[in-house]
Amino acid sequence: MSKAFKVPRNREEIMAWIDSIPLYKGDQPLDLAFKSKEEIRSAQDANLVAQMERLEKQSPYYREKFKEWGVDPRSIRGVDDLEKIPVTSKADYMKDRGESFKLDMDFAKIMEYILYEVTYTTGTTTGLPSRFYNTTYDMFLQTWMFRIGCKICYLEPDDILMNLFPFHFIPHIGYYKTVHFASAVGMTMCWGFTGAPLPGFPYSIHRSMQQAIEDIEKKKVNALSGIASYIRRLIMTAEEQGRDLSRINKIQALGEAVPKGMRDDMRKRLQKMGAGEVFISNAFGFTESQTAFQECAELGGAHCGVPQMYYFEAVDENGKRKPDGEPGLLCITHLDRRGTCLLRYLVGDIVAITNEPCPICGRNDQRIVTTVGSTYGTRTSELMKVKGTLINPETMRDAVANTPGVIEYQFIVTKEKADDPYSMDLLILKVGADEGVDKARMEGELKEKVKRAVELTPKVEFVPFAEIFNPGQTLKATRIVDQRPKE
Repeated sequence: MSKAFKVPRNREEIMAWIDSIPLYKGDQPLDLAFKSKEEIRSAQDANLVAQMERLEKQSPYYREKFKEWGVDPRSIRGVDDLEKIPVTSKADYMKDRGESFKLDMDFAKIMEYILYEVTYTTGTTTGLPSRFYNTTYDMFLQTWMFRIGCKICYLEPDDILMNLFPFHFIPHIGYYKTVHFASAVGMTMCWGFTGAPLPGFPYSIHRSMQQAIEDIEKKKVNALSGIASYIRRLIMTAEEQGRDLSRINKIQALGEAVPKGMRDDMRKRLQKMGAGEVFISNAFGFTESQTAFQECAELGGAHCGVPQMYYFEAVDENGKRKPDGEPGLLCITHLDRRGTCLLRYLVGDIVAITNEPCPICGRNDQRIVTTVGSTYGTRTSELMKVKGTLINPETMRDAVANTPGVIEYQFIVTKEKADDPYSMDLLILKVGADEGVDKARMEGELKEKVKRAVELTPKVEFVPFAEIFNPGQTLKATRIVDQRPKE
């Protein structure tokens, strides 16, 4: 057994936990999220003014856009002035695969502008990913950001972390930022080194889930980081094999929404293998942030953590800021960067943002909070019309994922008649169920829950787990598949 871990439940317990770890206690004077709102806003405004000057002088994209928009960068004196600036879309960024968003080198400050790392966003319609550049300065700032992130989600220097993100042919933040995340506080790291082979590559370099399970047990790992559906499948497999995962007490389940039912299921299975308390964090991240914003309490909100580096907005289609707590398009501004720099950038998610102090930990940074079900963001690209009704698939996902006995699931939108593109839409729900469940009862429950969520009744089909998600072939489970003919 690892040392007992008790999840802090309130500000008093959180501060006591911070004070018990010398590294975190020593960081407190510089941890801006615990400062007053006035101190936070002063730092944000000062950083934005300096960042606007950099963009005017060194950003190929924004230098031209300021002229086109008729915006004087020097008129932006703080984050309240951001609404004067039009938003930047993902299409704008992908037009030249991110190249024009990289700042020109400033040879007077060369140590800030040395290229250190490149990661990639998802591909465009041409299949080509866009580059995201980090300089040495960015990497040093990220190290501070990751240290604060570890503190938010209760990861400690003495933890032993298994990186279960796949080693992929496209460098992505999940795999590589987990490395920096752990090293920022001096954690010991183990490597699952899972993933799919590179087509045409002659050597077998990846390791299996089975090998990862054996290493977790043998190397006394107590913390896991990876894609949520993969971690859950690993835990299920370990439980079936009667493994000893009693040391696991912290999980970073990322890359997709992790509803309460899914967290409870993972926790219950680990506790059957001897674990005690387990904190399961579903941080919210994306390439353009180069991090995942952490929870201090499960479903308690994704903390910015470093408000001097980012400013969040929820906006409408015209870039007008939404009121606090009201859903809108997630718009982020980099306040202090040197590599790829984005200003009022639309990430592609619908979120709600609160500027109120966190009722759990008391931090004064911005938080992204749940709006639908158990997720912090709904991809705008996932909104769809089925039978003439615009639906948010997240409401369906949440209804099914929180149903006891559901292990894997997938919605398929198709046509009632495959050879007739004008026939009625058909919603199919494929389910991989736990052994021993009453499938007739579950089918009725699922139909009723989905109907309440989106006013549509699905056709339920029970299938083997691997038909929905095979960890050896895909990074994560695909929950929504639209098979209707494209118009």
